[in-house]
Amino acid sequence: MRITALQPQVRNPERINIFVDGQFLLGAHALIVLQMGLSLDQEISHAQLEQLQWEENVQQAVDRAFNYISLRPRSRQEVRNYLRRKETPAELIESVLQRLDNLDLVNDHEFASFWVETREHFSPRGARALRQELRSKGVEREVVDELVDEEQDEERALRSGRKKAFSLINNPGVDYNAFRTRLGSFLQRRGFSYSIAAQTVRTLWEELKGERAQEDEQEPL
Repeated sequence: MRITALQPQVRNPERINIFVDGQFLLGAHALIVLQMGLSLDQEISHAQLEQLQWEENVQQAVDRAFNYISLRPRSRQEVRNYLRRKETPAELIESVLQRLDNLDLVNDHEFASFWVETREHFSPRGARALRQELRSKGVEREVVDELVDEEQDEERALRSGRKKAFSLINNPGVDYNAFRTRLGSFLQRRGFSYSIAAQTVRTLWEELKGERAQEDEQEPL
């Protein structure tokens, strides 16, 4: 078998159409063609054809994974599950993950740091919930234990509950029991312990009621 043409694809010049003995064989990424040293008039064996097809299948799966991780950092398990959903053969998935590792595009420690930081800024959770989220995404326990502790749960609970507390306190006729029930449940659903939730409820009630009283005193008669 002899390569009779190597033609860049019109819509995607990074891919090359390969012709063997005057017939179209397959399209492959230009990097694969370069890495395998394929050239015009080269004789190509069945073993090389199998390697070419394998490399092309891996590259397509890598491109698919790259598009997935370009949206935000992902854990290894998230990438693995995504490729499975896309019906990627199991034997390709590990090769894809290895290539992503080599490019440092999948790093569970960096992913976990990103996840914790994002939660801290936009939707604070208790240490228990953070641990569960990270473990569900396949992050090793050692990494989770390194990045998540309960020492900041009081501060997290205040930041997590303040917006909710403000909306509750503005409900006409809301009393402490209703405030405590709804805000306490809200905080516990976000992974805070009962004691932290109860303390946060008391703190925010006193804080917001105090602010409301000051506002009332400043209103003109």
